[in-house]
Amino acid sequence: MRDAGHTARPIVLGREVWIGRGVTILGGVTIGDGATVGANAVVTRDVPAGAVVGGVPAKALKQST
Repeated sequence: MRDAGHTARPIVLGREVWIGRGVTILGGVTIGDGATVGANAVVTRDVPAGAVVGGVPAKALKQST
């Protein structure tokens, strides 16, 4: 396993983040302050602060102003 080439990367969660049931967040992703991730979403990219995302892969559904 040491030679598999896998490198772990941290997941960074901001303040007041809501994550729905069954969500998968890939390594190296940052979720900004006040963001919401809908149930069963797969987050493959960074989520900006205040955004609401959902789907597979997760896409922006709403952005707070």
